[in-house]
Amino acid sequence: MSEIIGIGSSVYDTLMTVSEYPPEDTKKESSSVTVQGGGPCATALVAASILGTDTAYAGILGDDAAGNYMMEDFRRFHVETSFIHQKHGNSFQSVVLLSRSTNSRTCVWNRGTVEEMKPEEVPEEAIKNSKILALDGHQLKAAITAAGIARKSGTKVLLDAGGIYPGIEELLPMVNYLIPSEEFALKITGCNSAEEAAVSLWEKYRPEFICITQGEKGGSFYSENIAMHYHSFKVNAVDTNGAGDVFHGAFAAALVKGMQPEKAAIFSSAVSALKCTKIGARKAVPDWNTVIDFLNRHGENF
Repeated sequence: MSEIIGIGSSVYDTLMTVSEYPPEDTKKESSSVTVQGGGPCATALVAASILGTDTAYAGILGDDAAGNYMMEDFRRFHVETSFIHQKHGNSFQSVVLLSRSTNSRTCVWNRGTVEEMKPEEVPEEAIKNSKILALDGHQLKAAITAAGIARKSGTKVLLDAGGIYPGIEELLPMVNYLIPSEEFALKITGCNSAEEAAVSLWEKYRPEFICITQGEKGGSFYSENIAMHYHSFKVNAVDTNGAGDVFHGAFAAALVKGMQPEKAAIFSSAVSALKCTKIGARKAVPDWNTVIDFLNRHGENF
């Protein structure tokens, strides 16, 4: 059985690199095109697999070319696929523009026509036998069912909270490790700072650990006994697409390998930084030893 099982979005990404973003209603040639699997949960599972943990994805893919590609991409990165159902329809897809002038990314996406995972399709035994259930807020009804199974069986629930989806408040009290983006945290709490939002979220939902990601500013984490800011690592970034997804996968992998959450946040920040030095949300993920070496060279005691 897998140590980490995930339910959430899997996306077929087309990445196009441009010198700068084109003005509206113009044409521009791309210097490179890359096709890859994407999506917060799916990419997190790939990252955790590369870092040496056993992972599985449970979800629905379309029976189109994009769905076939994503299925093979999971297998390429050794993510278990036996809990995936391919159904008729168009898969979730996105086109991502990578700007060389700003080292930023702009994404246009379409959810496709494939129906969402149903609660009765959730693999109960696989969740019970996993250490961590990784969620991203997509496939919400199935995610809530899965989180209920996890909490009853002792499996820890980790949520990548990137967007405020209708009904997300039902899931939040079931989460052990809550890792929202700063945007999510400020919007859902009404607070003016990540530090205030972390305290507010902990007081309302009582997760074991909250880590608010703040991009190049690092992030803030909070639990009942500790509040702290962690820094980002300065690197020559060429592709930030998927950096947050990779952070969540690295965090899950670090927990499975016995790291305390506070150390896991710093470790994941390093993984995310290293990923940004190469193009690709998955192929650019470093292995475990590379990350530990990077951390030690930057003065961290790992």
